[in-house]
Amino acid sequence: MRAMAELPPPLGIGLVGAGAFGEFCLGAFAQMPEVKIAAVADLDFGRAQMLAERHHATAYPDLEALLADPAVQIVALNTPPYLHGAQGLAALRANKHLFCEKPLALTAADGEQMIAEARARGLQLTIDYVMRQNPYWAAAAALARSGVLGKLRHMDLANHANGLALSSSHWFWDERKSGGIWIEHGVHFFDAFSWVSGQVGELLGSASYRRHDGVIDRVEAMLRYGDVAAHCYHAFDQSSTTEQTTVRLSFERGYVTLHEWVPTDLELQTTVSRSEWESYLPGPHTVTKSTNDHVMARSYAPEGKSALYRASIQAGMRQLAESITAQAPLRVVGENGLSSLQTALEATRQASA
Repeated sequence: MRAMAELPPPLGIGLVGAGAFGEFCLGAFAQMPEVKIAAVADLDFGRAQMLAERHHATAYPDLEALLADPAVQIVALNTPPYLHGAQGLAALRANKHLFCEKPLALTAADGEQMIAEARARGLQLTIDYVMRQNPYWAAAAALARSGVLGKLRHMDLANHANGLALSSSHWFWDERKSGGIWIEHGVHFFDAFSWVSGQVGELLGSASYRRHDGVIDRVEAMLRYGDVAAHCYHAFDQSSTTEQTTVRLSFERGYVTLHEWVPTDLELQTTVSRSEWESYLPGPHTVTKSTNDHVMARSYAPEGKSALYRASIQAGMRQLAESITAQAPLRVVGENGLSSLQTALEATRQASA
């Protein structure tokens, strides 16, 4: 009887930036056999110690100390965007693979330098673009590539986010630290639209809107992805009870709608025969027929948003681990982060012109 192949030993993760989202990521990584949490670093050393103790890891007060730990093979960078360029480059120069939260950096030059450093050292660099790991975004991309609904004609994002929970002193509102809405948040959707359409985005125009204290809390842009038209609107002016995100993809013979910024369902409306598209729907789904020969299908995630978000983060880290141990191809590479960053930089520039 053939012996089962031995699994490679888990790779050590050093997480930098132990805020609320960093804590969420640690919880996701802790459930993965491919990796183990080796270290946690944060300027709030007490918080780093608390989370490190929870995961039987070592706490460090800063990035430099963490990078000196030989048990760390992957750096998970969860710090504010303005630190990504310098800290990501430091991690790569310490011969650590990099799992970087978006954006890749605040400048294209920093992003290019990070990509070049990773390539020169034979290291893997990926960005936590959870849309590419989400089953409903993946279904939308597969439907676009299949052509069963005809050509993709238009993509629309309406993102009404919970900005009221952020204090006026939060780094998100400081463009020197966040890069602004397009760079801190918009890159997710610039990348997702590029993935679904198979084209690099070309910005046609961008605008921004300021609230009473002068802070930019709403932005919108018109783009084209090849011959696909696109519109993006981001507003950080809602509460947790009123926020909502909707993405609508218009095809020649149907419409696909995704709800929530981490989608937990997909709605499809079309006159195309059910046998042609049903296999593209993930998970459980319902199908109903309307009076005008349109069929409406809804695929949904009964496990809910948090579980789906956690699974998407895990999928990105799993792909990174497999690229290190088995030379498997990465689904999200540094160039994807750079392309979406360049679109965000141009949107920011045009809005302020």
